[in-house]
Amino acid sequence: MRFKPTLGSRSNDMEKIKEPIVKFTSTTVKTALGAAGIAAVSVFAAATASAAPPNIQGFGTSEQLIDGPMVTSYTVSNLQPSNVVIPGFTPKGTLYQADVVARSDSGIVTPQVRDFSARGPNGQTYKLVDRVEVPNGLNPAPIAQGSESRGTLYFDVTGAPPNGVAYNDGLQDILLWTSNVPGNPGPGTPPNSGPAPGGLPGPAPAPATHA
Repeated sequence: MRFKPTLGSRSNDMEKIKEPIVKFTSTTVKTALGAAGIAAVSVFAAATASAAPPNIQGFGTSEQLIDGPMVTSYTVSNLQPSNVVIPGFTPKGTLYQADVVARSDSGIVTPQVRDFSARGPNGQTYKLVDRVEVPNGLNPAPIAQGSESRGTLYFDVTGAPPNGVAYNDGLQDILLWTSNVPGNPGPGTPPNSGPAPGGLPGPAPAPATHA
C-alpha cells in the first residue's frame, strides 16, 4: 500500500500550535499598553499636583489649610527682628519673630507649628526655632471648632533678611505670607512691620532625591 503525504494535516497542526501563542502575545501587549497608560496618567497627575502654586497673601491675611473635613485658618503678621532672649538657645544669626493665629474653621485641628519657616527673597529658608521652649510660642494642642490659638514664631536668620513666612508640608510651600504683595497691609498689621519691599520670597529648594 502507498501512503500519501498528509501535508494538510501537518499545516493544520502547526496552526493549532501557533494559535494560542498569538493570542497570548496579543493579550500581553494589551496588558502592557494598559499598564503604560495608567502609569502615564499617574505621572501626569503627580506632576500637576506638585506644580500647584502656593497661596500667597500679605501679612495679616488669613489663609486656609484644608485637610479633608478639617479646615485650619492661619494668620501670620509682624515679621521683624526680635530682642527676645530664648533660654537655652543662642542664635547663629539674627533672631526674627512673627505673630501667628491658628483657628479651627471645621473639625478639631492640630496646629503643625514645625511646618512654618521664614523665607528670604532668593529662596533662603530659615527654620523655626523649636528645639527649646520659646516665650509665648504657639501651642500645638488640638483646637476645637470655632476656637483659636495665638502665639509667636521665632526664626534664626543667618543670611539676607526674610520678607516672608511659609507653611511647607515637607514637599512644597502651601501657604505664604509676604510684605511684598501690592496694596495695603492686611488687618492687624502695622505699617513698616516687615523688611523693605523687594521681590516675592523665593520658593523653597526642592527636597533631595535618593536613588
